Amino acid sequence: MNAESRPQEQRFDLSADELKFWNENGYLVRLNVFTPEENDAFRQVAEDIVDRKRPFPSVHIDQNALVRDGKAAQQGIYAMHKIHFPSCYDPEFLTRVRDTRLTDPIVDMLGPDILGINTLFIWKAPKIGLGFPWHQDKFYFRTRFRTETTVGTWTAIDPADKENGCLYVIPGSHKWDIFQHDDLEGSQQREFKMAQGVRDEDGVAVEVPPGAVIWFHSHLLHKSMDNHSLRFRRSFVAHYLSAQAEWTKPKPAGGSAVMWIRGRTFPDKVHEVERDVLPIPESTGQ
Repeated sequence: MNAESRPQEQRFDLSADELKFWNENGYLVRLNVFTPEENDAFRQVAEDIVDRKRPFPSVHIDQNALVRDGKAAQQGIYAMHKIHFPSCYDPEFLTRVRDTRLTDPIVDMLGPDILGINTLFIWKAPKIGLGFPWHQDKFYFRTRFRTETTVGTWTAIDPADKENGCLYVIPGSHKWDIFQHDDLEGSQQREFKMAQGVRDEDGVAVEVPPGAVIWFHSHLLHKSMDNHSLRFRRSFVAHYLSAQAEWTKPKPAGGSAVMWIRGRTFPDKVHEVERDVLPIPESTGQ
């Protein structure tokens, strides 16, 4: 399909200082990557999915854990936690994942041939939005892919600060081994595991305005806190993989959620799904 795609010119590549910061710290922040108008339009697409105005498999629409467990009574977007794999089912999400403002820097991190492997639109609702514990993405992705690293991107839809649950990172932890991750007690125990032996005092808050993007290495220890404010803290997360990566075991049958992003693909490596946007499974409804 895209195996012979020509290399794309980089307009938003990393400066020498940015590349040095990335190599030393395992994350990078750019401000004003997306405009307020783009943020508002993108947020509306996500909310239209929740309101069933756009087709989307309901199995990938998740409520806030406190609402799900009957501990909070919010409705609508105030009851939301996330939509999972939106770029696999919605063309506007796929367009965003392929946006060169996100992917040009990744060429300098992973090389020119890039796949998308996971996307999330997250609502961290006022007062009930839950954080997630210290973890490393490689702990999860290593069971699927054999590669040195993946790269995550985190786009702020709203201001993200300490009060409403911004990200925290441990600079330089991308150079460390993968920590043991154990089950988490509480409402989110089915979704997350927690890295053991991490010191909170090593964490640095990454407070960013709307439209900012954070890129982070898959070994980087990161977490977020609960939302204690009366404001949303919405974000869009997309993870990327070199098309030179290999499956850790034979390619899983169906639903691998791997999408072509840019550059070449290789049939003997991890390969993209056959279509740009997947059909909505009838069994899950809209």
